[in-house]
Parts: sequence; structure tokens; C-alpha cells
Amino acid sequence: MFDRRQDLVKFLAVAEAGGILAAAERLAITQPALSRLVARLKKRLGGRLFERQPSGVRLTPLGTVAVELARGLLREIETAEEKIEAAVSGRAGRFRITATPVWIQAVVAPALARYREALSGVELALRTAPFAEGLQLLENGESDLHCGGADPGRPLPAFLRRERFIELTAAIVAGDGHPLLTRRPSVRDLSGYPWIDYDAPAFRAPAAVPPGDAETSLDPVLERLFRETGRRVTTRLRAGAAALLPMAAGPWLARLPLELLDRLAEPRPRPLSTRFGRQRYRAGFIARRSAEDLAPFRALERAVRDTALGRDSHRPG
Repeated sequence: MFDRRQDLVKFLAVAEAGGILAAAERLAITQPALSRLVARLKKRLGGRLFERQPSGVRLTPLGTVAVELARGLLREIETAEEKIEAAVSGRAGRFRITATPVWIQAVVAPALARYREALSGVELALRTAPFAEGLQLLENGESDLHCGGADPGRPLPAFLRRERFIELTAAIVAGDGHPLLTRRPSVRDLSGYPWIDYDAPAFRAPAAVPPGDAETSLDPVLERLFRETGRRVTTRLRAGAAALLPMAAGPWLARLPLELLDRLAEPRPRPLSTRFGRQRYRAGFIARRSAEDLAPFRALERAVRDTALGRDSHRPG
């Protein structure tokens, strides 16, 4: 189907950019060269991969299948390369981790510090991502592990594994000194302040995130506020990696797991005296199965699990 690895990259670039010209600019190649590749793939597969639209192109049903296959092939090539490179260089592995802002600070960072001996020789890349974005990066082969977030539990591709090992309570919180911390707020009080959405990407959702997955866990809370008060929240901040900083500098409200608040750096958010918006849910991580073949990656998973659960003892290695 694909002659070279670059064919995979170029085909996926067209699918993600939604147009040949945009993909060619991203790849720094000419549009005719990319058009020839698409035409060659169409002939080889016996059908059209893209349909022309006024604003670019969109995938046909055959193109959607080809994208899934291309991503799988590229993912397996990268995994094999990482294992070979690790064996040649003597490293134990290179792993890419995403996590929600609260999990980065309360779980992942402490886990990496406490278990540094068990992770000796491992190269790590860490970035903040809400759940939907973290899952999409896993499915695209751009990540190995995503930690935290409100997991809706939809079926996963066979190459991913879900593990939910901790029960948490989402509740409305505010920064120290917020006026609503001094009393039991009404629903109308809650609708009168700006909110931070920790489940939303800071700029845009990654390409191909299903529309239903674009909804964040804060959406139903704000929609309920509107139904009960008739008032829309006027400001909603999508802060990404900087999401924990604004709460100390303004009258923001947010919805965070109560059990992890004490693990955050000062000044940490505090829960409001209200049951509105509270919800119990299970959380954990989703991992790429091929990465779990490596012992250091399993040590990384154990480090995250033990730290989230507050376990003091661990077995290195």
C-alpha cells in the first residue's frame, strides 16, 4: 500500500490538514508532488481517498480506513525504531507522557522524582493535555501514556489499554481569598463569576477528535447553571499548561478532584461549600500496549499508580 515511510507521513498530513495545499506547505514540498502521491495511492487502492470540498478535501470511507492503517503502520515503525535505538545506545527507553494539569503537579511530577532510580536511563517527554487530546495523541502514535482526566469510558483501539485505579470527587473550587469561600454560595452566585475549564485544550482540539469527545466535563455543569439561572457564564478560560496559575490571581471558579488538592503547590485552590457540580468518578491512565513490553515503562506505570494512591513503598526495577 505505502512504498516508504514518508508516504505515510505525507498521506496523513493531507488527512489532518484537510487539503493538499495546506499539507504541502506544512511539509515544505510542492503541491504537484503531493497530488501525485494521492493519485498513486488512489490507483493502487482502487478508489478515491478524498472528496473535494469548497474549503479543501475530506476523507472518503476508504480514506478513513487507509488513515487508520497508516497510523498503525507508522506507530509500529516508530516503536520498533525506539526499541532498536534503546538497545544500541544502552538507554532503557524513551517515553512520551501526557497528563491533565492537576495530575502533572499532584501525581506525575512526584512519581518521576520518587521513582527516579527505577527509571534510570529512561528519556521522558512530558506535556499537559486534557483527556480528549491525550487520547487522540495516543491513537495517533504521538504519545505512550496519558494520565488523569474524566474518562467517558468509550471503547479503545486494541493497541491501547485503560486502567482506572482511583476514585475521585470532582467539586467546585476557588483560589484563596475568593468571596464565595466565606459563605454557602447559591447557584446564582456561581453563574456570576468567571470559570477555568481544565479539560479544554488551550488553543484548539487536535485533528480528528470526534465531535462528542470535544465536550468537556465542565460543559454539563455550566449548562445546568444556565438552565437554573437563565444566565450564561461570561468568561471561560482555557489555560492549558498554565491552568493552575490564574486561580491565585483572580476570582476564577473551576472543577477539580478534591482528593488531589492537598498535593498541589501553594497557593492551592479550596473547595466551595456547595454540593452543586459534585460528581464521583474513576480515573487512572491509558497506555500504549507496545510500550508495556518494556520493563522501564511498566515501572513508570507503577510509579504513577502508587503515587496517585498514596503508597509510600515501591519496588524499583
